Amino acid sequence: MTSMTKRVLTTVITLPSLFCIIVFLPAHSYFALSLVAVFTTIYGAKEVKDLYGKALGVKPHLPVVFVGLLPFAQWMEIACFPELPLVDLVIVFMALAFFSTELVYGSRDGFSNSLTRIAGEALLLLYPGLLFTFIQRLVALPLPTQTLLLFFLLIFSNDVFAFIFGMWLGRTNKGIVKVSPNKSIAGFLGGILSTVLLSVAFCMFVPGVDAIINIWQAALLGFGTSVAANIGDLIESAFKRSAQVKDSGTLVPGRGGLLDSIDSMLAGAPVFWVLLSLF
Repeated sequence: MTSMTKRVLTTVITLPSLFCIIVFLPAHSYFALSLVAVFTTIYGAKEVKDLYGKALGVKPHLPVVFVGLLPFAQWMEIACFPELPLVDLVIVFMALAFFSTELVYGSRDGFSNSLTRIAGEALLLLYPGLLFTFIQRLVALPLPTQTLLLFFLLIFSNDVFAFIFGMWLGRTNKGIVKVSPNKSIAGFLGGILSTVLLSVAFCMFVPGVDAIINIWQAALLGFGTSVAANIGDLIESAFKRSAQVKDSGTLVPGRGGLLDSIDSMLAGAPVFWVLLSLF
């Protein structure tokens, strides 16, 4: 089976699965989606930790299972304690707790790698920990089901159409960014334009959405999310180049690691959430 076939099959399986979770399991503030977020964050943190270790030769001591507490705390905040900034409290106390472990671990190497380990722990809490919670925050906005569907539609359409346009028209305009020389101008522009058009179409024709998002806001939402998604993909490329690996892992057939599939979501979700909140 070719890499292209595996990539298509993965997309065909993933999108309907997300659709079913969002549309048919919205109970308890989308608890099922939050469970997916917890396990995705934990495995994503494992891949980040491995990349960090390969790049710097030192792994942070933060157990990746603790990173999964952030999406769980986000669900608790939305479902049970909306007046309490639970995620902020969890991330601050976790950071202080695990930074303090250097008082013990640091003494083993004369504290020569303490700053490197602390930086790694901060990275894990942010990426993928905190960034993933912005997907969950979408359920607290008006029309949560439509909002979630729109977000995943924009993220996946940007990836798919960037790939299609890159294969079709991008052979002579590659190398615009050194961190990912196979990316092309045609791929970037094709992905952004397609995402904008799909965002406008969704907001115009899906019942209820046109009442809260006008055509210009929809276009800006598609553009901002697509640009952020592309930046997220390039950031992940920088991580992998630093670690001198092609993929972040082997979990997802045709795509590599889990991070290779969610990097666009991690960067796109905060921008999508901020724009919708402003609208």
